[in-house]
Amino acid sequence: MNYGLNLFAQIFFGRTQVYFRLLLISLLGVKPVLADQDWRCSVDLIFASENGGSVANYVLTLQVKNNTGRDISGVSVIYKDAAKEVIGNTLLKCVVNELPVKPGSYGECTRTIQRVDASYINAFGTEKWTEIVNNQLQKLNSINYCHVLGFSY
Repeated sequence: MNYGLNLFAQIFFGRTQVYFRLLLISLLGVKPVLADQDWRCSVDLIFASENGGSVANYVLTLQVKNNTGRDISGVSVIYKDAAKEVIGNTLLKCVVNELPVKPGSYGECTRTIQRVDASYINAFGTEKWTEIVNNQLQKLNSINYCHVLGFSY
């Protein structure tokens, strides 16, 4: 009888070890659903005032759904044009009401990637400042996709 229990234990635990190892190997290779994919993103031109002068902020934005099971505070991305050619990379900050994006929730991830402030007006004049703002907007409006590399928690 004791021999039968030992044989059963060896078979059961032997199979369990194999299944556990397979499960562990498969879990180690799993990436979050959004990671390593291209997602639509864009640049918004947001004007502000600072020290009595105008400031143009070019803000890269990406909307995400948190499928990771952990709070997301940031997303590492490579941003690309319509032809999916790389333009640059950055880490976007993700918040909802000043808090990280909770699991199962949606949130906006943003970062100011370019800024043109009043010092340009003082140096070049209003006409040149407007030209610089419009040129930067045209260049940065070419951003269409963000390739998500990973997340900050």
